[in-house]
Amino acid sequence: MRLNFFKHLFSLILILLSINKSGIAQPFKLIFKIDTAANLAAVDNFGNLFLVTPKNEVMKFNPKGKFLWNYTNNAYGNINQIDVSDPLRVLLYYADYQQLIVLNNNLSEISKFNFSTNPNQLVTLVATANNNGFWVYDALNREIKKLSNNFTEDLNTSNIYQRDGLNMQANFMFNSNEYLFINDLGTGVQIFDRFGNFFKTAVLNCNNRFDISGNQIFYVENKQLHSYNYLTFESKILETPPQQGFKDMILHNQQLIILTEKGVTLWQ
Repeated sequence: MRLNFFKHLFSLILILLSINKSGIAQPFKLIFKIDTAANLAAVDNFGNLFLVTPKNEVMKFNPKGKFLWNYTNNAYGNINQIDVSDPLRVLLYYADYQQLIVLNNNLSEISKFNFSTNPNQLVTLVATANNNGFWVYDALNREIKKLSNNFTEDLNTSNIYQRDGLNMQANFMFNSNEYLFINDLGTGVQIFDRFGNFFKTAVLNCNNRFDISGNQIFYVENKQLHSYNYLTFESKILETPPQQGFKDMILHNQQLIILTEKGVTLWQ
């Protein structure tokens, strides 16, 4: 009995120590703050932070918040997507021009490709694939394609509306080691295996981007961070630090990026 008492007392002390002045337990610790507004942000598996500013400048910071490199190219309009799943290969996609640019870890160009050279397709989404390849979504033909590192076609699902009955309003795509995830504004997140075969639908209300960790999908709804297990269907809201001028947030590898009107904070 006495041992159980001290165990409960110790647990209570830990809880009290984790509670801030407002009386709310804070699961995240601030790593650094950057006073630069950003439209997009991402963190790679090494903890480096990438920002895309309103002027379409890409900025890279190390895990301690030190500025490293930047990249700017104003020839193709707005950057709609940044993918840093491969820390050595940064993908930038300018959807209006269907222009994909690949940067190295120093943000220097290593390759580029313009999908508009083929008038019979309309590529709206891109994502990193294994073996230095690419996943792309062709909205015109409703096809998911896997391309090699020299942009030749390795895989084509054919029309997924005809094949699987999926009439997707696709606006974001993310690849994990096992599955390809595409956000469908009409239904939720559509999940495909690494061969492009339809696996299942995660029925959730995700407006745009999300992140994957194991079986969990992390996404933002009504300015709150949600987690959804696409195998057990368990869903919950995660407590996050309050921020004035909130715009968006992304959770990746237990690191939380919060974008506000004035800057960006990174939390562990």
